[in-house]
Amino acid sequence: MARAHARMAPVLFSLFVVSASFVGGVGASTTQTETVTLTVTVVDQGGNPLSDARLSATWDGGGPVNRTTAGNGKAFIDVAEGADVTIRIDHPHYVRNHPYVVENASEGDVRIRVAQKGKATVSVADANGAVDNAIVRMFHDGKPVVNARTSGDGTFTTDNIEQGNYTLITFKEGYLRNRTTLTVDGQVSQSMTVEQDSVLVSFSVTDDHFDPPRPVTGANVTVPDIADVTTQGTGGVTVSVPVNDAYDVTITKPGYESVTRRLSVRESETSLNASIQRQSAIDVRADSDRVVVGEPVRVTVVDEYGNPVSGASVSVGGSSAGETDENGVLRVPVESAGNVTISAESDGREDAVTVEGVQAGGGATPTATATATGTQTDAATETDSGVGPGFGVAGALVALLLGAVAARRRA
Repeated sequence: MARAHARMAPVLFSLFVVSASFVGGVGASTTQTETVTLTVTVVDQGGNPLSDARLSATWDGGGPVNRTTAGNGKAFIDVAEGADVTIRIDHPHYVRNHPYVVENASEGDVRIRVAQKGKATVSVADANGAVDNAIVRMFHDGKPVVNARTSGDGTFTTDNIEQGNYTLITFKEGYLRNRTTLTVDGQVSQSMTVEQDSVLVSFSVTDDHFDPPRPVTGANVTVPDIADVTTQGTGGVTVSVPVNDAYDVTITKPGYESVTRRLSVRESETSLNASIQRQSAIDVRADSDRVVVGEPVRVTVVDEYGNPVSGASVSVGGSSAGETDENGVLRVPVESAGNVTISAESDGREDAVTVEGVQAGGGATPTATATATGTQTDAATETDSGVGPGFGVAGALVALLLGAVAARRRA
């Protein structure tokens, strides 16, 4: 019996291997991407089939699949089912401005039209001669085909493009656009003239901390290499800026956060509105700049907009004095004579104020004492005039009268 079991073991192992291979095969087949066949026909503008057109098909994660059309203009391309397939065409005499795209590919026919090849050379100049780095744009049936710049001699030559009618536009930063219709029926040339110009741009700067935002006067508006101006009472300023360009405009003011805004200028007046806010800060204020030693001074902590800052840590001479209340207020004792520094800190913002501690009876009191002493000295001077203390002229007359009466009685 043991031998029978031994003979059966290889058989069972073989069955296991076959079963595993079968299961693995089924799993692998279910994960493969299904393919479909596109029957592609390439024709010219008259609908005639074209042979020798080289096709290259690509899609996300697949391709390229390369085929060449036969005498009937057809080629068969296997692609992933449901994919968006891009087909590019190359032919000795024909061209297509844009690749052909098959969306959500499925089995079926695809007809692709091409046109005869052409080229265009565009020359751009202004009143002073050739304009280098000028922009050349060409549109066919409303779709962009060319977007390039002229070389140092002010010219640009296209690659092979479809023959037909194009909208041609030339310009440059600081220059007005020139537009025309160009017919490409082979190799053609076209001269274009451009001229410089500027338009007015109105800038408005506000502080949007407020509702509604408030105008910011005295803000600097900088347009690189063009202008550096300052906003007026309404928070606005107007500048002449060259056309058809884009600028990074910077707005600054002391005590405010700087901002940079992108400004695109075309060929008509435009505007740019920008908002800035004050830099985060605190301000420590004392109700009095002179305080009697031993008495408290009322300290208020506010933010950059004058709003009370609660919970600000207040210290005197480096020693903690407490925190401000919901109104931003703390009464801080002044315990020494001379200048006393009161500091506050909140969320990394710091500020300080200095008050003077004076001893009781000091400050203005000595002046008052000195005045009183001076008055007493004047009174003493009057007493030294030969009349007794507390006597004036009237008192002296009364004394003389009393003396005369007494003399008569003795007589």
